[in-house]
Amino acid sequence: MQYSEAMQQQMFSMIACWQQSGLTQKDYCEQHSIRYHVFHYWYKKYRDTQSVAAKEHSFIPLQLQPAVTAAAGSSVTPAGVYAQIVLPNGRRLLFHQPVSADYLKALLIS
Repeated sequence: MQYSEAMQQQMFSMIACWQQSGLTQKDYCEQHSIRYHVFHYWYKKYRDTQSVAAKEHSFIPLQLQPAVTAAAGSSVTPAGVYAQIVLPNGRRLLFHQPVSADYLKALLIS
């Protein structure tokens, strides 16, 4: 079923109003004379577009720091490790060989 851009904007606007109303979907639909299954259809489309937009615009900051050698005091990258990623929660991902950017992206997004 094909809907116009104007219809999509209208329904998405209505969904935003519902979210701020504090009502259940069913109550909101009854108060605004909207068929529940139509509202639910558009709500699913709305959620899908929001999750795609969030994935397209989410970034993980990457800060590159040169490794400090053991002779200089401490080692940022443990011996035998090609690279490491330190996540905001303090966990570390250690790589013992080069990996592709696609692999890193899949690893960090999932």
